[in-house]
Amino acid sequence: MPYTKRWSEQENSQFFHLLQLYQKDFQYIAQQMKKTYTQVRSHYYNLEIKSSRLTQKLEKSLGYGLDRMERLHLIVFDEIV
Repeated sequence: MPYTKRWSEQENSQFFHLLQLYQKDFQYIAQQMKKTYTQVRSHYYNLEIKSSRLTQKLEKSLGYGLDRMERLHLIVFDEIV
């Protein structure tokens, strides 16, 4: 079992003092992460809609449905284009 050193009261105090100092930074980072997650989720949702429309158009013009793998290729192709 690895040796783990227990922190002294002074080390604990310093650690919590640093946490308080950087609390606003941590909150800002958390807000940015949430904002980025929301943007990515929105982009993914828009891609889903685009690929669904593209698939429907293609299926209509082909006269038959596409399988899952063909749809995946369409999503990737649509993202590249």
